[in-house]
Amino acid sequence: MIHLRCGEERFEVHLREGAGGVEVAVRGQVFRFSVAEAGAGAFAVTNGRRGDTLHLVREGNAVHLFWRGAAYALTEERESSRAAHRHDPGTLEAPMPGRVVAVRVVPGQRVSKGEDMLVVEAMKMENALRAPRAGIVRAIHVAAGDMVAPGRPLVEIEAGAGPQ
Repeated sequence: MIHLRCGEERFEVHLREGAGGVEVAVRGQVFRFSVAEAGAGAFAVTNGRRGDTLHLVREGNAVHLFWRGAAYALTEERESSRAAHRHDPGTLEAPMPGRVVAVRVVPGQRVSKGEDMLVVEAMKMENALRAPRAGIVRAIHVAAGDMVAPGRPLVEIEAGAGPQ
């Protein structure tokens, strides 16, 4: 589940990716479609017989969606960076469902806050996941190729032992 904001409106979005495409549930409505890359930031989206092209530009935790002549700024609401929902604020959790593409750290490695640790692919987009704090990587709970659900612990970091 992802919490998105577009202007003053807030949405709870459930995403499921499968072999047949993507399923998105928003406000009780379910949409099923296939997605294919159509160039840099462009995606061909097909829902049954109807097809559209949309463009996405990522800027921080916002995604700018350009579709059918309109622009939408979607911002993920991270619930205070999800810290209130973590058992340990040094645990990097999956923010969305997806597939781990790369693990860029190893146990025992010192990391800085904000350093890239993993790459997760979701809806045909690769997302770098960053260290929530400086410290030493104590455990890695996933490997490249693993499917992850939102909130799943990915990496544990011991505080205070990394570069500032």
